Amino acid sequence: MAIRWYAVSRQFSLEHRGRAIDVLVEPVDEAWELWLCERGRRLTLGGTVPIDEAVEAWREGKDPVLLMVERIRTRVANGELDLGDSQAG
Repeated sequence: MAIRWYAVSRQFSLEHRGRAIDVLVEPVDEAWELWLCERGRRLTLGGTVPIDEAVEAWREGKDPVLLMVERIRTRVANGELDLGDSQAG
């Protein structure tokens, strides 16, 4: 599988069972997608933040992307997101 690199405006990290996982924020039509990646390989889509919801959250003084990252961290910790097997090497 080829590794695709994207211009990412924001990036977050988490650790799960000894694995270093990155949460990359990628702009798409009318939203931001938050992808969980390991060593440059996409594992799964962690969540989507629609622009309309983001604008409303910012008006309330909240950071909608950071809030989604916190939800993703909780879901990973609870085993609700499938990260697949580690691709060591």
